[in-house]
Amino acid sequence: MIVQQMQTSLKSVLQMKFIDISLISKEDAASLPPAPYFLTELTLAEFEPISTSRYAARFRFHISYGPMEGKPVATIMDEMLEALTSLDVGGRPCRASSVAWERPTGKDGATGEGYFRAEYVIQMTTDQEETDMKMQTLKQGGGLK
Repeated sequence: MIVQQMQTSLKSVLQMKFIDISLISKEDAASLPPAPYFLTELTLAEFEPISTSRYAARFRFHISYGPMEGKPVATIMDEMLEALTSLDVGGRPCRASSVAWERPTGKDGATGEGYFRAEYVIQMTTDQEETDMKMQTLKQGGGLK
């Protein structure tokens, strides 16, 4: 349940802040909408024990931006990073532990597609909703380890 709440919260923030930009989840993407658009992907969801009754839920999202002519990444960067700084997850504020714009470089030195990366950590107790998924880790691409 917390995974869905995180995804919903992230999508909600993006839709409210950028009402003129389409939003699609990579898991749901049959085809990309016309630019501009955001393509979100949950790349990490892990639950790490802190004590016998508490654990940390960690999430990492990659958000790709499909720019349109006249609206490059530079025009939305500050606003995007500010929007991703804090989410409201199930009525609880959740501050990002890391938010950045990344443009990976391959082994050959070529620059790849850039994306926004946002990481969040929420401390939870075992009497909260995620007891059955507590120790599973999401592999890149969407499957659970």
